[in-house]
Amino acid sequence: MSLVKIRVKAGMNEVEIESSIDSLPHVIDAIPSILSKIQQYDANNMQGNQYNNAYPLNPTNNLDQKVDVPDIPEIKIEKGDSLSDIIVKVFRSDWGRQARRLADVKNVLEHYGLSYPKQSVAVTLLRLAQNGRLRRFKGSDSEFLYTASTELLADASSSGSGSSGSGGVVE
Repeated sequence: MSLVKIRVKAGMNEVEIESSIDSLPHVIDAIPSILSKIQQYDANNMQGNQYNNAYPLNPTNNLDQKVDVPDIPEIKIEKGDSLSDIIVKVFRSDWGRQARRLADVKNVLEHYGLSYPKQSVAVTLLRLAQNGRLRRFKGSDSEFLYTASTELLADASSSGSGSSGSGGVVE
């Protein structure tokens, strides 16, 4: 009998379940209720603390640019999305209009349960900046900051306007 181990991350919560392949559909159906129980437990035990305190930005440095955790953008991640696709979706939102650090982007990815190495995220941000999808510049503390390029914001506003039809092409 073969066992399967499933690990599900949702924000600060993580559930790891080991099950036989036969009972896997039942286990998968139970995951949302398990996560909601954990979130209720966390909410009861936080005693006034909010999740924005649960994501330390950089405890050793007092940086000018900080991410506000409730400000995490709402995006839809498809099964086949690459890391660069996900980062572009994040920066297309209003969240991408402000300068963001590598740690901020990594926190957003972790919020969605995506665990990527810091180096992979850094290289992807660099390549997106080189391709003109993001703007990259150094902040006052010599750390690189990223914002959505004007091209990316224009794409976001045209796709979010709900327009349909020929997309402005006249025949």
